[in-house]
Amino acid sequence: MNLIAHPWMIAVFSSLLALSPAHAGMTPQEVEVFKDAKAWAEKGEAEGQLNLGICYTKGEGVAKDDVQAAAWFRKAAAQGFAPAQTILGHRYFDGEGVPKDQAQAVSWYRKAAEKGLAEAQYVLGSRYADGKGVEKDFVQAAKWYRKASEQGYVLAQYYLGGCYANGEGVAKDLIEAYAYWNQGTVEYSRRKLAALEKQMTAEQIAAGKKRTKELKRELEDKIYENALQKEFAAKIAEKPDGK
Repeated sequence: MNLIAHPWMIAVFSSLLALSPAHAGMTPQEVEVFKDAKAWAEKGEAEGQLNLGICYTKGEGVAKDDVQAAAWFRKAAAQGFAPAQTILGHRYFDGEGVPKDQAQAVSWYRKAAEKGLAEAQYVLGSRYADGKGVEKDFVQAAKWYRKASEQGYVLAQYYLGGCYANGEGVAKDLIEAYAYWNQGTVEYSRRKLAALEKQMTAEQIAAGKKRTKELKRELEDKIYENALQKEFAAKIAEKPDGK
């Protein structure tokens, strides 16, 4: 006898699946997302492996399992997928699903940072600044903050401003600090800027405002340049012969 999967039958089945013990409290949509991610992950797709790890992390469509999450993040990271490398770094840094190992975390952050992922560059800069998982080195911290800043990563711009304000890893420069903290509307940058203005003369503040405009244009040019480079690299990667 041939069975035809009518739409109403599929809906009923999905509802029952969502209410089964393994999927209790989960929506049919979450279960479906998990199934799709699992199918792609088992075919070796790095993005599918990352998404499957996220499902296990959040307990969406499947029971929460940090060990399984880390295992799937590792599979994607081993393929050189920078977002997965960064997440795996977070796992090692916090000891979620894997033994806590901050040096190992830094190793994964570095892999992703060198591939140009702004978040990883910012985090790597932070690890150099706080000396967790790597020897403290403000020159390296400023270097990686700058790389992330040039991709428009706001937190990196904020901390690079701090480097200039304190002379950490770069020559102390209140005008440059002013310009970095004046790039966006982030509240903590505004507070730092207000405090900094109390240390500056009227002439320095005027110079800081001028530098703000110059830096804005410089960052916009860099952000555009980096975006073009990534787009070009992606197109090259799509061609098997690299031509």
